[in-house]
Amino acid sequence: MVLDTEGSTAELIETGQNASRLYVVRNDSLERMLFDRNLIGAGFRRACLEASGHFAGHLADEYDPTRTAELVILSKGLVYQLGEAVLRRRGHNLPLNLVATSRVAVSGASAHVEVPYAQIEAPAETLLVADTVASGATIVAAVARYLETHPLKRLYVLSYAGTLRGARRIAAYCADRGVRPTFLFGLAAFGLGLNGFDLSFLHPETVTRRAYVERAARQFGGKPVSAVGWDFGAQATAPGKYRRLCWLEAEVWGLHGSDCLAVAERPESWSGLAHERAAYAGALGPGWKRVIEARDG
Repeated sequence: MVLDTEGSTAELIETGQNASRLYVVRNDSLERMLFDRNLIGAGFRRACLEASGHFAGHLADEYDPTRTAELVILSKGLVYQLGEAVLRRRGHNLPLNLVATSRVAVSGASAHVEVPYAQIEAPAETLLVADTVASGATIVAAVARYLETHPLKRLYVLSYAGTLRGARRIAAYCADRGVRPTFLFGLAAFGLGLNGFDLSFLHPETVTRRAYVERAARQFGGKPVSAVGWDFGAQATAPGKYRRLCWLEAEVWGLHGSDCLAVAERPESWSGLAHERAAYAGALGPGWKRVIEARDG
């Protein structure tokens, strides 16, 4: 692992089962992404590409390009633009495999994930997977689908925001199957909120620099707001949905009118927000369905 690259540093914070390693990566691109919840559209995509380029730089001495491929988890894995980042940073093509996952149930303790679709045409002994890590269930399901037909020696999980709990779950799964996992997480190894969605610098289990905790406390008025929202990647793939989810976050945390969620827009209906229901329904209480209508008055 290259710990120091131009404009980025990686710090080893945990080793575990089957020689697993967890690194926290720090750079300006990740800080811009995780401390600006109003960053959407083209600006967000650019920050993602830059951050993925730094990940690629840290992995420069880690794998053989001729024996490595990407496993893209649709659709949010596309936001990482990892193939383009690797091409720009290291000059080689990253072959591509695709899986689609679906969260059936989510809670702070667990998540059940199904894999309705897979296109694995570039098997390799080393896989790079770029995705947000909450419970770890999505990546476990994706890797399990890959292992149904192909062997695997090494797994690199690249996440702009990942939890310590999720990394340990993935590592345990890999250890049972002889796969060596390495994790690169942005700025922190987060604790996971009770709703299974919130990844906050203010969570008591978050491992990060004290300066980041203090910065997040100032930014969100001491509220443990997620650093990446409830549907990471929607900032670029579905900005309208992202704005509506920001409004619900503001409702939950009492932050309407706050600069930290300035892009928030009140939803006109619950249509299109069902996948994130576990994130807001409990916090809003039994009458959550009436929240939008109540604001109309």
